[in-house]
Amino acid sequence: MSVEGPESWSGWAGRTVEVPADRAGGPTLLEVRGGLTSRFRFYPATGGRSTGDTLVTTVRGRRMRVVLPADSSGFTVERIAVSDGASGFQRWHARIVGAEALPALTSKEREGKFTETFGYFQPKRYYEDTRVLRYEFESQGSVTYHLATGSRPVEIPSYPPRPKGTLPLPHHGYVTLSSPDKWRVSLV
Repeated sequence: MSVEGPESWSGWAGRTVEVPADRAGGPTLLEVRGGLTSRFRFYPATGGRSTGDTLVTTVRGRRMRVVLPADSSGFTVERIAVSDGASGFQRWHARIVGAEALPALTSKEREGKFTETFGYFQPKRYYEDTRVLRYEFESQGSVTYHLATGSRPVEIPSYPPRPKGTLPLPHHGYVTLSSPDKWRVSLV
């Protein structure tokens, strides 16, 4: 039996969840977590079907915040079999969170590992002002930028050794970094 509220869900196995439609056309922030020995993969869903694009794969019970794109009506959860001999008898959890739950992007360099989402809601000094995100991965990773207005996300997959680069941030939104190894990020 799963425990659910109006904006939270959990379960033992995979399933598709419809997210309430009162999101005003913008992306939805989700906080997800799997068990200590069970791993789950989350996908965006449209019309009750998975799009096939991975949002996140849970890592050892760690809470991760991800962005459900504006054109998604929900998400699909897939249980990944554990191969290390552990039973994997743990549940997944997901809940909608607000932008205030996200760490803010600043000019101070931040480091992390796995998947993390940052909020970018800084006032512009003048109309043409555009801040630039600087990122660097230890091995490989990806950067996804979701505008708060709900436009199509910008994704930069990075696969060469020690990838690094920049991405202009013309409007308020959310930036998700994902890597199996360490990453660094800052605004310039």
